[in-house]
Amino acid sequence: MRLPISRRFGFLLIALVLAITLLLGTRAFVDRGPNADTIHPAAVQEEMEGTAGLEAVQPSDALVAKHPFIYAGIHLDKIYELNLNSRTFTADGEIWLEWLPEVEALLQRYDTDAADLISLTNRIETWDSTFEPSAAGVRELSGGRRQLLFRFSSRFYDDAVDFRRDPFDVLKVPIIIELEPLWTSQKYADLRLLPTPSNDNLVGELGSLSGYQLQGASFKPFLRRSSNSLGTWYRPQLSQVRLEVIYQSNLWPGIVNWIIPLMIINSIVLMAPSVEGTLSDVRLAIPSTALLTLIFLQQSYHSSLPKLPYTTFLDDLFTTSYLIAMALFGLFTWGYNAYVAAPDEQKASTMRRINQADTRFQFLSLGLLVLTAVISWGRR
Repeated sequence: MRLPISRRFGFLLIALVLAITLLLGTRAFVDRGPNADTIHPAAVQEEMEGTAGLEAVQPSDALVAKHPFIYAGIHLDKIYELNLNSRTFTADGEIWLEWLPEVEALLQRYDTDAADLISLTNRIETWDSTFEPSAAGVRELSGGRRQLLFRFSSRFYDDAVDFRRDPFDVLKVPIIIELEPLWTSQKYADLRLLPTPSNDNLVGELGSLSGYQLQGASFKPFLRRSSNSLGTWYRPQLSQVRLEVIYQSNLWPGIVNWIIPLMIINSIVLMAPSVEGTLSDVRLAIPSTALLTLIFLQQSYHSSLPKLPYTTFLDDLFTTSYLIAMALFGLFTWGYNAYVAAPDEQKASTMRRINQADTRFQFLSLGLLVLTAVISWGRR
């Protein structure tokens, strides 16, 4: 016994709604899973707190009074050769250290050269990079202070990149400076690395990136606890400062390159039910063609991204578009079968029911696309 077209369409709508709900619910579970923070580390101080092995530090007079410290300053001359696939970029600039006589006494006690005090933690490809102190060496400043300037030109790994809102990313580009000697983490020394209070000009005029707008920069201190003892009797807790340059992707290219083509395909799919129900060949060809176009468009989109353990904003729109196109193909198939199987005297009434079902499907599909966009954008 065949179900009436209205009931079969009702089941189709229920299945489509359940599929969308399952999609969004599954993403919510994955994004809030136990490994979410470790897979996608965020670099701003508020998001860093609670991340395994990394603790945010609040500079204060009490901290300065309790621990010997070294002030660190940085100026980023330029950033270039950004590669999102490998999550790498190249940067040039200067770093300087400034310390008091008590720190100089520690350096002499532990027989440490000032040039060996720091390392660039996220630096890669050291064979083709520069990180060295200035030829002028350590400078003597007033009040017994000392200063050493470093110059760097190297390739870095970006551990803060997050593509959840791609193609409308907020790109965070970090450079991490960390104290290198293990003795700096001992309770007898416990040396701290702090940002220079007057270091406001963090990024130079060539700090722009093609396709992105510079939004700002921050230079903040952290403590990183090592994952093992590194040959000592304790787990070292090394002091570091982290420069983060924040870029916002240009909205208009993302809209033109991806959103508009995707919306054009969805518009054609949503207009397909407006085609007269008797034109079954034309109606059945539209969703199948749309599915193939969506597949090729998404493959082209992912060719510029690394493999991700989560879906992006655009991926969610693609998935909803797939489900709508598949459901539309099923609706057209059932409608055609219902029309062919109807007696001649009932064909007119059957066609009216098919057209009503088509109209409902259009409004429901449009609502699901909007709902997917809102929920996906609001979840990070």
